[in-house]
Amino acid sequence: MQMTSIRNDLARRLRQACALAALITGACGCSVLSAASAGAASVSTITWGYFQGMVSSPGALIGTQDSLKKMIPADIRFVPINSGVAALAAMHAGSFDVVEGVGNPPVVGALAARTPLVVVFAESYDGAGLYVNTRIIHKTADLAGQRIGDLVGSSEDYELKGYLRQQGLIDKVEVVPFASDAAASAAFLAGKLNAVYVDFGSGVPLMERPDTKMWTDAASIAQLGYPSLNVLVVSRRLATREKKLTQSIVCAVAAASDAMVGPDKARYFAAAAPLLGEPPAMAVKGSEMWPELTLKQQTEWLGDPGANIVETKVVREAYLKSADFLLKSGTVMSVPSAGEIAAAIDPSFVDAALKGACK
Repeated sequence: MQMTSIRNDLARRLRQACALAALITGACGCSVLSAASAGAASVSTITWGYFQGMVSSPGALIGTQDSLKKMIPADIRFVPINSGVAALAAMHAGSFDVVEGVGNPPVVGALAARTPLVVVFAESYDGAGLYVNTRIIHKTADLAGQRIGDLVGSSEDYELKGYLRQQGLIDKVEVVPFASDAAASAAFLAGKLNAVYVDFGSGVPLMERPDTKMWTDAASIAQLGYPSLNVLVVSRRLATREKKLTQSIVCAVAAASDAMVGPDKARYFAAAAPLLGEPPAMAVKGSEMWPELTLKQQTEWLGDPGANIVETKVVREAYLKSADFLLKSGTVMSVPSAGEIAAAIDPSFVDAALKGACK
């Protein structure tokens, strides 16, 4: 698909997100934004966007584990999403207070659109892979002339195109944008595509076919110079006016992240299945390989306490590279500077958690 078509598709999805925003705002009543603007003393409700599917998340654990939910002194309305781009557009419209699991390009694109968001926790590396039909594709060069499906405007889009560029195939492959990983996987299963780049959860049913192979994955592509990071973002109003609440959210996410890599992780994944919209067995299978980051790993991306955020890995290796990708692909007309990106990252909540604020 040509860049004009991709931009038109993104514009359409942003319009849909605004419509979603109106629905969510009307349904949720007392959101963080409305409570704060009304001068309320405390927040009673927050609206939390999370991805459904076979891969669990800290939010899905928080929503299904009372011990984690009680760490956050507010009523949480969990709203499923299938696109980081659309979810952050809804946050811009005032409908989401928290959105989790959003990758580099959606965050950078949202900042380019002046979305008032703040990155407060690095949740995971991207867990995605390039799945191919081995009856057609026997070597990397066989990708030439193929149509490869992925989630438009996502970290996966960034990773796939980075990989294709490194392999000298960027102008020899048509990347077909889909609104969700599930839709891309369905097209592959239906025989409409011979290759898709989707998250590990959506890849589970693909690997059940004997003629499917995961050709490469996000971790390998990161080594080629295209690292991706999924983060937890909160509205700027929440991060600046409700610091205690934001700290409690970060603490709950940190505890959930530990549980996702702990000895009882399968039990937690199975319990999260209702929020994920999947059978327990699929929720466990889709989540067990996910590269979740714990509290102890936060400084790798956000830097040590007191570090210059502009010089950290999250700015230099994730967001600035993604900004260059979005600009060169024509997805955005301008990108935020390193300083503007750094201003939207607040590691103070992680720093406090590392110093014992969650005890």
